Amino acid sequence: MSKRKTKYTLRKDGTIELTKVIEGKRKHFYGHSDEEVEGKRDAYIESLHAEPGKKVRTFAAVADAWWEEKENEISIGSVRVYRARKKAVSDAFGDKLVDEITPYDIVSYLRRLAAKDYSQKVINNHKSIIKGILDNALIAGEISSNPCLDLPTIKGAARVERQPATEEDLKKIEAAKTDSLISRMIYFIAYTGCRRGEAAALQQKHINREKKTAHICQTLAYSSPTPQIKPSPKTAAGVRDVDLYDNVLEILPEYQDPETFVFFPDGLPLERKFQVMLDDYKRDTGISCTPHQLRHSYATMLHSAGVDAKDAQVLLGHSSIVVTQDIYTKIESQHKQEVRDAVNEYIKKVKS
Repeated sequence: MSKRKTKYTLRKDGTIELTKVIEGKRKHFYGHSDEEVEGKRDAYIESLHAEPGKKVRTFAAVADAWWEEKENEISIGSVRVYRARKKAVSDAFGDKLVDEITPYDIVSYLRRLAAKDYSQKVINNHKSIIKGILDNALIAGEISSNPCLDLPTIKGAARVERQPATEEDLKKIEAAKTDSLISRMIYFIAYTGCRRGEAAALQQKHINREKKTAHICQTLAYSSPTPQIKPSPKTAAGVRDVDLYDNVLEILPEYQDPETFVFFPDGLPLERKFQVMLDDYKRDTGISCTPHQLRHSYATMLHSAGVDAKDAQVLLGHSSIVVTQDIYTKIESQHKQEVRDAVNEYIKKVKS
């Protein structure tokens, strides 16, 4: 099949992209023909230069204004997710004037997400962003009501529960625990329950070998390829001291400079480099679990050791005991099922 002819950029999905700097901002317009993207560009420019009092902007223009305010309100770790969703809804509604967008348009968009097996949470998040953008137009007097209100619930794919790491993965993590600094970091996560960003941001000054603790008080985040350190983890409850068991202390690197990052002594990596390091580790060890699954494995260890939910909440840095109790309930339910299965198998053998 021959390639579509275009004066602009032909994307892998077959759509055309026109990129233009308008009033100091780089803008992207998407469509299926040169005429379509040029029309979107012209509509956007026209919306910027409409007469005062009569100005009705395109959804894309309103979205840009909303983002300028919103970006400063959200955490560093959430910027990339919000930006991606803002781009997705702008691609869908960008060429429309905000007073032309109907509840049907929004419901249709959300149904397309559901058809792609997006979860209920993701669908709700997209809806929330559309509402926030259109609230901006409502405040500006460009629309009389927000078409995002009182929409029917669009059901997404059933939530897939996170499972703890398998015993096989834990054995592979154990076998490779000193192969590299990334191996040590993953091992550290498995036996402290820390989040990936918390472990990556750990510095020598946070380690107390006498008390056998690590002070978790910051996290690594990426809102751009450049690494950034947030002064506190995901929630206030995330600031905590975690226990360092003997097996963890044995593999933990030690440095003279208190500012040295424990697992990145040469400096924190760019986002892409960090991901490549993790991917290489998974390929070399053959593990399939994620760092977050290791948090669930650690919760299972705490439960098996008889640590109550309240103490586990502190160790895991959960903001609410409900989150910890939910994990504990699932562990207990799984254990009961394993017991039932074992009894079933025993009965079968006895009766055979």
